[in-house]
Amino acid sequence: MTEQEKIISEANKYVMPAVDDYLGARCLLLNNIFVGLTLAHEAVEKLMKALLVLEGAAPGKSHSLAKLAELLIQKDSRKYKFLNGQREFTRRLDQHYSWRYYDSDITKRSQSRSAEDLYLFDVLWIALHKLYMDFLPEDVRFRTIFLCYLLDEKLKGYTDWGKILQADNQAIENDIASWKTKYKKIFDVHGDD
Repeated sequence: MTEQEKIISEANKYVMPAVDDYLGARCLLLNNIFVGLTLAHEAVEKLMKALLVLEGAAPGKSHSLAKLAELLIQKDSRKYKFLNGQREFTRRLDQHYSWRYYDSDITKRSQSRSAEDLYLFDVLWIALHKLYMDFLPEDVRFRTIFLCYLLDEKLKGYTDWGKILQADNQAIENDIASWKTKYKKIFDVHGDD
């Protein structure tokens, strides 16, 4: 295994559960179950940690999205510049995570009930995932678990994951057609349907 493959393998320890958390959070938020914002925090946190691994930095044990975003910006201020515009939303996600354990004091529990958070979550998570894909060699870039869940025609017979990932997901609108074309080219090399 090459050094690059080792680093990608280490990052994938975060990415694979981040995709499952993203799927779960979307499912909850699409159904107006706002505790899904806690899971949204987890999905973003894991992707940020994966990117830190890929950038050659130790992600540490911090759960603070604000801190993780700052570490990414320090690694490459140009690439992660968009995180500056996400400060308010990551602060809110950090609050949702801290409210996970409210010690039976209902006043400490999240009072946020906004369907708009799904859109903001999608924009942030998809941007992070696209950066993750940029680290992958071209021949495996479209073999990610996220794209399998999103695009695999064979999974449609067993799950609704692709529908859940596409439902009201404006963050993928500009990419979905090209992703489908590239994905199909990789997995339909023999013309199988």
